Parts: sequence; C-alpha cells; structure tokens
Amino acid sequence: MGVLVRPSWLRNLTLCMLTLGALGWGSAAVAPHDQDNPQAQESEPVRLDKKQLEAKAKEIVSEGGALEKQGDLAGAFDKYVDAEGVFSTHEALSGIKRIHEAEDQKITEALAATHHTFNDARYADCVTQLEAALRIEPGNPPVHYDLALCYSKLAERTRALDHLDESTSTVYKPKRRMELLELHSQLLMGMDLATDPPAEIEDRLASFNQAYVASARDPGDITTSIDNKDAANGQHLCGTAKELQHDIPDNPAVDFNEAKCAEEDAHPEEAARLLAEYLKLAPHALDAAAIETRRQQLTSLGALPGDPGKVVREHYAIAARYLDYRRYDRAITEYEAAQTAMPDYPQTAWRLGLLYESYGDAAKAQASFARYQQLDPSPNAKIQGDTHLRSMEGRRALYEAGVAEGQEILTDLLLHSMGISTQGTKHKAHLTRQQRRWASGRYKRTLSASEKLSPPYVERQLERARDLLEKSSELFPLGVEANELLALIYLESNDWPAAFRSFDSPAGRNLPVSFYAQVNSVRDSQQVRAAKVEITSNKVRLVYLSSYDNSKHITGPPKSPAGDDDLGNLVVSEASEMAKDADVFTVPAADIVGVETKNNFVVLKLKDDDLYLAPVYMMGAVPFEGRASRTFGNEYTRLFIRYLGYEDAKLGIEGMSPGDKFKLGLAVGLTGLAVFNTVRTFGAGSYGAYGSALHVAELIHVLMVARTAFVGVHLAVTAVDTDYLIQNIRVDTATVQRTGADQRQVLEGLEFKIIPTEPSDFEYREKL
Repeated sequence: MGVLVRPSWLRNLTLCMLTLGALGWGSAAVAPHDQDNPQAQESEPVRLDKKQLEAKAKEIVSEGGALEKQGDLAGAFDKYVDAEGVFSTHEALSGIKRIHEAEDQKITEALAATHHTFNDARYADCVTQLEAALRIEPGNPPVHYDLALCYSKLAERTRALDHLDESTSTVYKPKRRMELLELHSQLLMGMDLATDPPAEIEDRLASFNQAYVASARDPGDITTSIDNKDAANGQHLCGTAKELQHDIPDNPAVDFNEAKCAEEDAHPEEAARLLAEYLKLAPHALDAAAIETRRQQLTSLGALPGDPGKVVREHYAIAARYLDYRRYDRAITEYEAAQTAMPDYPQTAWRLGLLYESYGDAAKAQASFARYQQLDPSPNAKIQGDTHLRSMEGRRALYEAGVAEGQEILTDLLLHSMGISTQGTKHKAHLTRQQRRWASGRYKRTLSASEKLSPPYVERQLERARDLLEKSSELFPLGVEANELLALIYLESNDWPAAFRSFDSPAGRNLPVSFYAQVNSVRDSQQVRAAKVEITSNKVRLVYLSSYDNSKHITGPPKSPAGDDDLGNLVVSEASEMAKDADVFTVPAADIVGVETKNNFVVLKLKDDDLYLAPVYMMGAVPFEGRASRTFGNEYTRLFIRYLGYEDAKLGIEGMSPGDKFKLGLAVGLTGLAVFNTVRTFGAGSYGAYGSALHVAELIHVLMVARTAFVGVHLAVTAVDTDYLIQNIRVDTATVQRTGADQRQVLEGLEFKIIPTEPSDFEYREKL
C-alpha cells in the first residue's frame, strides 16, 4: 500500500508547479508556513517550544485584530483560526466568537432587507443581495433557500435547484426536510402538482416518500447477494408505485417511478413507454434530455432479438438493482456477462466504459469507449467516445492534484491528534473534573494518548479538505483515493450514511475500508496503541502506528514503520502493498466472537481477548457515556456490519435509555459532533450535480491559489498562467459537464422521485 503520488506531468497541463511548503509541528499545535514565500522548498519540521508557539500565535492574533478593525471579518477570521493552529489562546477564540456573532447579525439583517426586495418583485436585486450574504456565510440554509426562490422567479430553474439542494442538505428535521424534497421534485419537473387525493391515497404517497428516504440512508449489508427482485431495495417501493399509478394515472413522478421498477423487472419496453408518458406530462422537466436518452436506450434494449437478447435484458436488470445498492463491482460483472452473451451490442461497451471511468481506470475505460465507437459507427457515438477519451488525462491530473491537497490536510491532522507527530515528547490530554471522577480507567487512558487540537482549526481544515475532495470526486465519482478520504471526514462529522456512500467505492474494488483509533485490550489494559483499523469481507487488520506509555506520558514508534506516511498508508490503492515488516495484527472473521458498541468504544471480542477501539475524534473528547457517546460509537460498529458482514453486531441505544437522565456525564454534549454539513440531497429523483462544471472550475481556482496557509502545498503561478487556465476552464466546462452527466446516468440509473403530496409552499423565509 502507498501514499498517493502527485503526477510529475501536472505542470504540463496546468502550467503551474506544485512545491511542498515547510510545515513545522510544535508540541501544542501546528507551526505555520512561511506565508511570504509561496515557493518555499520542503524542509524538516521545526520544533518550537511552548513560549515560542504562544508568541507566534499572539502575533497572528494581532494581525487578525487589525483586519477586524478595518472591517475585514473574513480575513480576521482566517487569522484567528491560523493562530489556533499554532497555539490555542483565549484571544483567538474570543475573536472567532465575535466574528461568528457579527456574521450571524449581518445574515439576519440581510435576510430581512432582502425580504422587502422580494415583496417588491425585484428578483434580480434579490439575487444580488443574497449572493452577497452567501459570501459571508456560504452554507447558510435560509440564504440558499431564498436564492432558490428568487432564481425560480427569474425562470432560472437549474440554478434554483442547485441552491435548493444546498439548503436541503443542511436541514435535519424530518417534516421540513420532506417538504424541501417534495419542492425539489416539483421544481425539477417544472410544475406545481396540486393534488387533493382521498386520505388513503395521500397516506400511501407519504408512506412511499418516507420509505424511500429511509432506504436511501442505509442500503443494507454489502455482502448480501441479490438473486431475485424480492431481495432488491425497491420491492416494497415498487409495489406501492404500481398501486399509485393506478390511483393517480396523470402524475409524472408516479409514471417515472413505475418506469424504474419495470426496468429492474427486465421489462425495458414497458419502462420506455412509461418514460414517454413522463415526458408528455412534464415536457419542461430539467431532466427531459437525459430521460429521452434513457428512453431510447431502453427501446433499443427491448428490441434485442432471440435468446441472447433475453439474456442481456436479464443481466441489465440485475445490474440496475446492484447499482441501487451501490455494489458497483457486481454491476460491472453483470454488464461483462451481457457483453459475452451479445458481443456486438454497443450500449454494453458504453456502460462499462462509464463505470471504469468513474473509478478512474483509464486503461479499461479507454478500451471500452474505443469498442463502443467500433460497434456504433454513428457520428454521435464518435463524438460521445471522443469527449471522454480526449479529456480523461486532463481530468485525472486535476483529480490527483485535489486529492493530494486533501490527503495532506488529513495526514497532518491525524498525525497530530493521535500524538504520532510528537513521539518522544511528554503529552497528556487534560481531563475535566467529571471525566476524572466518573470516567472509566480505559477511557482516561485512551483519551490521554491523544492530543487536543483546537476545534475551530480542525473544523476549517476538514472543511477545506472536504471541499477539495468533493470537487475532485465529481471528475471520477468512484475514485478510490478521494472516496477513502471523504469517508474519514464524514465519519468525523458523525454522518455514517455519507461515509457508506464513499466507502462503497474502495469496497467495490476489494480494498479495505478503514478508520483510526486508539486501541486498548483486556489482556494488556495499561497499554494504548494508535492504529489504523482496516475491514474487509473476511478479516480485520490493525496496523499499529505508535504506543503510549501512560506512566511516562510519552508516545513511542511502532516496531516497524507504519507505511510510507506513519499512518499505515492513509490512501490505499490496488497496486500498493504494506511493508512486510510492518507491525500488523490480523484477525480472520472466523475468529471474531462478537462486535458491539460499548459507550464510545467499539469492542472487538476475540476468543482470548477483547479489543477496545476508541475511534479518533479530532474535534475533541467524546463523552464517556450517554446518548452522544453511543451514537458516535455506533457509526463505527456499523462498518463491521456492512463491510465484514457481521450481522450479529450490537449497536448501542441511540435514544435516551432509562438510566441516562440520572447520569452526570449526560450534561456534557458532544460539542461540534456535526462539524459541517455533509449530507447531500437524496430521494429527490434529482437530475444530479447541475453545477459540476462550476465546481471543477472552483477546484482549479483553489489549486491555483499561490498562498495556501497550513495546508502544506503551495502553487507557484504567474498572472499569465492564471489567465491561461481561466481561459481553458471556460472552454472545458462543457466537456466536464457532459462526462459527468454520462457517468451519473449509469451510476444512478433511474432514481425514484419523491412524489409531492400537496401544492408547493415556496415562499420567502428568514428562517428554516
């Protein structure tokens, strides 16, 4: 296994040079880069003592104070957070709090003022005002919602949907979230589906929507085989969809959902007919072009002659169900079997090419696209194939550059939070009075082995990494490297459904899913070892990264180097291997007696020992007991259920247990557990990622920033280089959008649409 290497040929594509910046770690925090020299060469980390770090932090805080007085709140905020990355101080934290409060006040005032603009029907001015508010707080839900409203009034539905989805991704109240998902469907289809069905039908509609959203969160155990339609995710949904089509025949969303079920039942002709009905009922739907393409493909599939045609249809139907479960490797196997049954059917080569491309497997993708062009001599096939073939190398360069940046951010945070970066130096986490009095000895030992990082600093760094990696993954949605890193970030924010979606990519390539933890065992209860925990379908492997001496309060190195990055290789690829002498403990699945959540621990029960895994939480200390503690532990226990196939694993109670209210530890909430919003809109029947080309342009812009403080990578760019890139971004966005739309067509297939249950209530809101 190995660390992702930046491509040496990236300079030829982007006309810029990636130069490693010097990153120094102190005993308390991260020492900053030399921000005045963006072309600084890599050097050895410089250790600074506590007084030097504190002095440096105060210097940066002073710079932030000057910017705050000038009214530059964004610049001041970054300075205060930079200072927290060096040494945590009351002054910096107070500055961060002041700016948050000032920004909240500005957003409140902006929403109130824009409300008057909206009421005056000045929708263009409304957009201008809200876009300005979004620059203050980019993720604000009401601002995104109202922007969606204003863009819809200007008949810019594509941009409206982008903002509506951003708003929906941050709303967790079930009733409000469902309202927004229903609104998405209506905006997507370009019509207000005002219905007044009988109560029993209205209940059935609501039941369908709720069941679909619930199923989208947890698609089930990845090891389960899908041998027939009864085992597929949509069995209940398809039964309800058929009933609804009979009850509400003129609803386009209902026809669309029944078309999906017909496709998965190996009835492509019926699916094509229903999609034609959908297009007739919703002629202005934003996904009309994509659905027409799908309709033509289904018509072609249904017309395949003889027994070979029947076999191909069966394989396509099974592949569609596997894609519902995000079991991409099995879908590929089905399409390969279809290609064997009918080698000259071009659509199979096209779909295989898109799946391989989504993984970033250039060789297989290029071979499949070339085969597609040979089998289909039409001009359109040549244009489609060439679009993907010619742009693949450039997209790969951008993808790897974005992943490299995100990887470096996470590497620095993990090394520091687990105490690995300060091996040989005394450190011990501060325990609160409650922790000292009530927490177990094991909890205290595992907490002491970790180092506390400043939450605002960690939050910003994780947000930066997430932003880079999500934009990179739009180029190759199943790219293993980006998805491995994104999954760790989603786990950090306690969003296990999003983590599953990312982990399904490496799992589909028979690569391990992994997380980091402090490990303590019953047999050796005094020793705490930092480890990378890797889970596959037949074993669990612990790669030991360091050991902590609780008596001396010192972290020591493992017996042998833990990968190329001291993290057991944060990014794992198919071609890489762990060094043979690495300090590794492997547990075959057959030797595991049990897996369970015990407060914030995941307990791996073996025949002769119990291993207590305390997953790393970089934002702070997880409560030692109570609901938040169990919720945190459960997201890691679920990994063993889905990827090891250990169905008997025991989850902790996530609601209030009877004894919780009497325990003092519950008074301490898991502050910052939801670090940032990572849940994307699902269950909306979305055409998907309308702004992908824009996001890729933003990725290139981020990579072109000459000063990227605290990230570890500096990009030296001249003004001419920047102008050159911007021009090429404008030329290439159409290609990026086209390739992304093609990939989504095969990965998502026909995704159920939420069926609106009542007329749209799309009005200006200052709060959500």
